Amino acid sequence: MNGTRNWCTLVDVHPEGQTAAGRRTFAMVSGRSTSHSLASELVKSNDGHEEIIKVYLKGRAGDKMIHEKNINQLKSEVQYIQEARNCLQKLREDISSKLDRDPGDSLQGQEIQVVLEKPNGLNPSPTTLYSSPPEVSKADTYINEDVESLRKTVRDLLVKLQEAERQHQSDRVAFEVTLSQCQREAEQSRVALQRAEDRVQQKEAEAGELQKRLLGVQEEHQALLVKVREGETALEELQIKNTDCQTEREKAANLEKEVAGLREKIHHLDDMLKSQQRKVRQMIEQLQNSKAVVQSKDSTIQELKEKIAYLEAENLEMHDRMEHLIEKQVSHGNFSTQTWAKTESLGSMRISKPPSPNKPMPLIRVVET
Repeated sequence: MNGTRNWCTLVDVHPEGQTAAGRRTFAMVSGRSTSHSLASELVKSNDGHEEIIKVYLKGRAGDKMIHEKNINQLKSEVQYIQEARNCLQKLREDISSKLDRDPGDSLQGQEIQVVLEKPNGLNPSPTTLYSSPPEVSKADTYINEDVESLRKTVRDLLVKLQEAERQHQSDRVAFEVTLSQCQREAEQSRVALQRAEDRVQQKEAEAGELQKRLLGVQEEHQALLVKVREGETALEELQIKNTDCQTEREKAANLEKEVAGLREKIHHLDDMLKSQQRKVRQMIEQLQNSKAVVQSKDSTIQELKEKIAYLEAENLEMHDRMEHLIEKQVSHGNFSTQTWAKTESLGSMRISKPPSPNKPMPLIRVVET
């Protein structure tokens, strides 16, 4: 699972001109490939009398891969390895049964060929071993080694599958906790924002009422100033005339008293006006502070909404990748298999049906990861 994979091949070879009573050749091909694709390949030999089906089983573990994708991939690899193991076991039983029935027949003997295939598809220096007890034992040794390597690979894949499932479960729990926490924070921020908006509206209403009162006081102040100016003008006129009329003097005294009273009222109104102005300034400052708080709450809510949208987009992307991987695995999961037919002369299970005159026998290649 480090980026490379092993693969072995079972070959059913029928040379040209061979009769039904002739020899059958089984070849087991092993090699290395650095490709990371999962596919099957149909290859024909140069002489056109054999058909090779290459089936590549993908084996890869990345630290940054999605855990669900790794789980599905490991499950499919386990299934492929089990199929390869069963195929090797059946081949071994078939070869053993044939060798037990015909141990000394040199004309109809089984030929076991072991070829080391390079990744580019070339077969350099194939080694052919004719059926005899030492060669059969050697082929059994190769098969046993392949089976043991497959078992070891299956155990490693099962361990990685369990680790990936645990990691996926922990990531899922952490994601749910983060999402619920963000939702709670967004709800709390929304409630706080609503309360702040209500307080701001109340402050604005109070400020509007104070402004109306201030306008009324200012109008009254202007009217009093006009009256004061009129009284002063009248007093000056009375003083200029300098009449000796007691009535006019009394009138002047009354006017002076009235002017004094008006001045006191003006002073009092000035104090009230200053007090109202201070209150209005305080209300304006409070309103500005409330607006600043609301803006900060808005920015916080916007950040939380962006986080929630990012988490939802990540969740949707994860689901889309899972669905895409499942569809891809299903589309590449149908592999053609060879049926086992009974032979009329030997009465045992063969790997495939006898070849027709115009159709070569297929070659089944099982890839070990």
